[in-house]
Amino acid sequence: MKIHNAGAFYCLIAILLSVQLFSCHQNKVQDSTRSAVKNNDSLDLSYENVMLAYLSKQDFKSAADVNKKRKGLLKDGYFEHSPYSAILRAYEYLLDDNIDSIEIALKDLEGQKLSSDLTVLKDYLGIRANFSFHDVTSGTMVAQIIDAKEYALAHESVFTFLFYNLLANAEYRQAEYRQALKDVESWYHYHPNKSDPHVAQSYQEMKFMQYIALHDFEKLKGTLDSCRHYANATKDSAIIMRMYDLQSQYYFSINNNPKAVEASKKYFNYLQASNTLNAYVYANLGKNFLNNNQVDSAISYFNAGLRFIKKHKIKHNKMFYYKNLQLAYALKGDYERAYFALDSTFQDYKQSTQRIEAEKINDINTKYQTEKKDQAITLLKTTNAFNHKILLQQRWIFVILLALVFSIAFFIYFRNKQKLLQNINQRILAENRQLILEQKTRQNQLNPHFIYNAIANLQGLISSEQKTKANQYLILLSRQIRDILELNREEYISLDQEIKSLNNYILLQQMRYQDIFDFQIETADLDLDEVMIPPMIIQPFVENAIEHAFKNLPYRGQLDISFREYENQLHVSICDNGWGMKVQKEQVSHKTSLSQIITKERLELLFADAKPEARIEITANYRDDQRGYKVEIYIPLVFYFN
Repeated sequence: MKIHNAGAFYCLIAILLSVQLFSCHQNKVQDSTRSAVKNNDSLDLSYENVMLAYLSKQDFKSAADVNKKRKGLLKDGYFEHSPYSAILRAYEYLLDDNIDSIEIALKDLEGQKLSSDLTVLKDYLGIRANFSFHDVTSGTMVAQIIDAKEYALAHESVFTFLFYNLLANAEYRQAEYRQALKDVESWYHYHPNKSDPHVAQSYQEMKFMQYIALHDFEKLKGTLDSCRHYANATKDSAIIMRMYDLQSQYYFSINNNPKAVEASKKYFNYLQASNTLNAYVYANLGKNFLNNNQVDSAISYFNAGLRFIKKHKIKHNKMFYYKNLQLAYALKGDYERAYFALDSTFQDYKQSTQRIEAEKINDINTKYQTEKKDQAITLLKTTNAFNHKILLQQRWIFVILLALVFSIAFFIYFRNKQKLLQNINQRILAENRQLILEQKTRQNQLNPHFIYNAIANLQGLISSEQKTKANQYLILLSRQIRDILELNREEYISLDQEIKSLNNYILLQQMRYQDIFDFQIETADLDLDEVMIPPMIIQPFVENAIEHAFKNLPYRGQLDISFREYENQLHVSICDNGWGMKVQKEQVSHKTSLSQIITKERLELLFADAKPEARIEITANYRDDQRGYKVEIYIPLVFYFN
């Protein structure tokens, strides 16, 4: 590192002081390298339309249908990471009455940036998880619905109509029928699919329920006719059959009890045949039987409805059943059971009242804790602001003193460090040049050794007057010398070049020794053009095998060379079936040549920091007949990148 002038130093000091001075105004540091997630508007719109298609109809779909749809959407990689994935999963849990899982699914949305429509859907599903269409809605939940509705209205959400439906139902349970009728009108006004016969039929049906409660018989008949018209337009058998239920209520309201029982019985039989019975239809049929003075049938269906509620663990107001059972038993003269039914009515009312009171107390406690927490936060903010002013003054004093000390210290330090770093840089450059020169020198030590042996071989052929072979040998030798001159200029060559050079060299030796041995080179599945290797690493060991292992061998020699990948290393194996370490009468030995020592030193220089380290392993007498030599070379895998 070299410092040219003191200006850079003082610039660094100014930057450090600025960071120190203004750090008190920063609470968090944004990561500038954080990658932004691209929002795919078209896909989000298609997912929103899926939810709208499900929620826009009054009748819920089955959980199996939603599960099938969600699995189909998961084929899109974008949907899996989209907030709509959690929304659709929560909706599936809602249809499956798996309340606890709804909250778990919605928690996946925490911390995500949600659009207004996604926020509305999250609020709706969170409220629906604890909302009952068959019981009185608490004041806390009504407040939640109103807050969510106001948010949806403010952001012009397409899902605003959902909250008017909940409000209308809650107000109906609280006998606020005129307000419920207004919210039904608002539900239809904000509904995005008013032209759909299903939506129009639901709208007329909800108005029908309010008119019955308000005893507005003048509008009741016309509304029933409209319900029947739109029900037929839907061509949905379930909706068409539900008209019998509305007819029974209409006949009940005009005191035509026999027709009320008849219509109610038809609707009950249809639901029973389609295995879609609910607690409401038991209550309605029982009430119609009671009004028609069929007391035993009324008692039977009221008790069946209570068993249905208990079996399916439905959140349903049971007071209606108990009150009518008490009346039925009294009409029958069974006053003991009438008393127990009346007591059950009282107990159910008591539990309902206690639950509502508990919710009110919880609301008051929550409000108190919230106000207490707000006061504590306000006091903490005031204290922090005061402490902040004191801290800022102390920082100014500290920064000024620190600037003086750092200015003196860094000036002295960098002045001395400049000369020291210059000396270190010069020494490192000299050591690098020396290392490169030493490596090239060791590498080139192999060349004269090989050329000396090759010339001796050629001289032997000429002396034995084998001119044709000498000419062939000379051609191969010239190729080998050319390879040595060209390849030794490179630090690494491809494995393909190394194998071709080895093949050329072994052919030279076969000609010299008159084919007394065979050889084989295997490369497994290595990419010969991509794998790199230092030149002339393998040749010295091949030379030793041919020169010493096959000398005066009474049988045909075999030389096997293999290249393969082993634990992220290039494993090279050179095996022969020669004498090994056996001492014959001819005193044949397998010498450790100077070239082997040089090769080891080359590996140490080339792969000094490699893990695992480069190494050479030599195993004598590795064959079953206690003969042969195996040389194994392990070097790190090096690849060529264009």
